[in-house]
Amino acid sequence: MEETFSIVSQEIYRTRQIDISNNPECKKLFRKIANKYLDKYKNQKNDDIESCKKDIVNYSIKYFYKKVHGKPPGKVGDLKQYSNAEAVKDESTIPVPTERDIIDSKQQASITKKKDEIYRNLFSSDIRKVIFSVAATQNDSLTYDINLQAKNIVSLKNIININIIKASIPLTYYNINSSNKSDLTAFNGSVAVDAGYYTTNTIPDNVTNITAHSDTTGKFGFTTTQTTTNKSLAKVLGLGTSDNITYTSSSTVISDIRGTSFVDIEIKEIPSIVCNHTEFSDNVISRIPFTSGVFGSIINYSANPANLIHENFYPISLTKLTINPLDEFGSKIDFNGVSCHFTFEAVLLKNVPDMGMVFEN
Repeated sequence: MEETFSIVSQEIYRTRQIDISNNPECKKLFRKIANKYLDKYKNQKNDDIESCKKDIVNYSIKYFYKKVHGKPPGKVGDLKQYSNAEAVKDESTIPVPTERDIIDSKQQASITKKKDEIYRNLFSSDIRKVIFSVAATQNDSLTYDINLQAKNIVSLKNIININIIKASIPLTYYNINSSNKSDLTAFNGSVAVDAGYYTTNTIPDNVTNITAHSDTTGKFGFTTTQTTTNKSLAKVLGLGTSDNITYTSSSTVISDIRGTSFVDIEIKEIPSIVCNHTEFSDNVISRIPFTSGVFGSIINYSANPANLIHENFYPISLTKLTINPLDEFGSKIDFNGVSCHFTFEAVLLKNVPDMGMVFEN
């Protein structure tokens, strides 16, 4: 019905220079006309909708011709009753576009054209891929702060996608570390326990309240009642890692001294809308498994194409990367001063002006 009313409005404007398209009274009258003809066709059991539409248009135009004439004073779209619908209209009342109107129209058309070109590029193949590698060590907060400009990385503007395609990560992280050593100290009667990589034999040597590890059961013994809610320590001591419980001092499962089985790479500057969302972060762009290797070795990772981020985001500019390596419990992993190497592949828009947003933390 809206489409048919639009046809009628255009004809009235073309012949009478009166805009009824937004006039609520005209729309109300038109609906009455349309419903009348639709009922007529239904009663005749005539399903020729195109003929019905044509009849509605023809009658409506004649009807509004009797209602309007020329260009009466008042607001555009106002109705005025005239006795002679065929009287000659006053051409002097037709507005003539000014030079300013013409300029504004051209500027608007130019802006629209530019926007169309930009949006077409977002979904076209007019892109290029940039591969770059960086090496960095952690700061005191266990974060990798990578200044891309200081490392002479090519200008990264209009980025719509980025992935880690390769990485070299040292297996130098400790199973007793900054996130859980205070809880282990509590097991030791408040005697400090240093961070380090402990085996099932060295843990009892350094914590007096933990007795020898059983090779048969894979569990530790305890000489006193203690509790912890730290999941990474509970994993090492064989206390289970279920949610929302307080771990008792009795070893319930086999102890696991391996630490985390993977590292999540969190990058704050990448829009979270395309990142992997975990229990602990919305900005994980890659999960690197630690499937093999011994303490002190290097994990050389190459991404499986199926695990890459394929969705694009709104163009951004990157001047730095803030990388946090997270373990399975969302704690930052300490690699003890050994550098990690990352190779990135970024997808950039070509042949468009820089419209990237620089994200600052």
